Amino acid sequence: MPPPAPLDLPPSTAATRLESILGGTLALLTHYARMPNLAASDRIACNLALIARHPEASAALQALCTGLFTNWLGPLEVQDAPLGSEWRDVWPMPPATQ
Repeated sequence: MPPPAPLDLPPSTAATRLESILGGTLALLTHYARMPNLAASDRIACNLALIARHPEASAALQALCTGLFTNWLGPLEVQDAPLGSEWRDVWPMPPATQ
C-alpha cells in the first residue's frame, strides 16, 4: 500500500501540542483568578515558559510569553523589586493616623 498523500496526514503534533498548552494555560489562569493556589501558579509559569520556547509559536507569541513568564515569577528577592512593590500581593497599607 502506498503512503498517504501529504494532505491526508494528521495535523502536526507540535501544533496540536501548542494548542493544548495554550488551552491548559487559559484554564489554569481562569482557575487561579477564582481561587489563587501555589500549584496552579507554578504550572502557569511552566506553561508560559513552554510556549515561549515552542517551535510552532510565532515570534510575537514567544516574546509575549517570555515577558509574561518573567512578570509572573516576579522579582527573585525582595531587594530586586522596585521600592513599594514588594507588598503588591497584600492589601494596601492604611493611612497612618495619629
